[in-house]
Amino acid sequence: MATRARSGEYVEVEEAARLLGVTTRQVARLGSAGEVSYVGRGLVERASLAAYLRERGFSRTRAWDEVTAWAAVALLSGLEVDWLGQVQTSRLRSRLRQLAESETGAHELVGRARNRAATRTYEYYDFLAPRMRKDMVVVSRRGLGLADARKDQVDGYIAADELDELEKRYGLRRSARGTMTLRSTHFDTNGIKRIATQGNGALAALDAAGSLDAREHDVGARALTDHLEEFARGRARA
Repeated sequence: MATRARSGEYVEVEEAARLLGVTTRQVARLGSAGEVSYVGRGLVERASLAAYLRERGFSRTRAWDEVTAWAAVALLSGLEVDWLGQVQTSRLRSRLRQLAESETGAHELVGRARNRAATRTYEYYDFLAPRMRKDMVVVSRRGLGLADARKDQVDGYIAADELDELEKRYGLRRSARGTMTLRSTHFDTNGIKRIATQGNGALAALDAAGSLDAREHDVGARALTDHLEEFARGRARA
């Protein structure tokens, strides 16, 4: 393990805490929650730290709660929001317009909307892909000029109360470098499917902007900026 740590694949907990700007105890908590890969013996997988930081964008401001995050995605997608009050919705619209005026608005939106789902990555197995896609809401990225999914990749949203059962059923193994991505959420998956299929592609842009792949991230960030600008001009349409 020490040899692998020296190679740069892992970092000491103290270094992980410095990179994340938290305490070593908080690093351990993140490991227990599956948000970073805490491998024991005082080591954390470096790739999982990069994923954690990228998902939060450049903003260190507080993230929206789950229902507000999905409301923001729905508004950007050109869809109506009926699960927030009128005052909350009005404030959210104003905040989205403010983000549209910021040079780092897209990156801040990635951070603010991170609580829409908890993201976990797993090792990919060919025989699992078709089965897993049936259990999740897959968001098409064709509108971004990106392939929906490589042969060795699965990415989609799933109900949070089903995730642990799926892990056990299929024997899924978590890996920060895995190409099977499950985004678990307590929000109604039927609502997510509506956003994914009837919306204008804002959700796909948001997912891509949070990717560790440089090309996907850049494409998603540019598209997200366009969606914010369209929203600010009052032209967001599904």
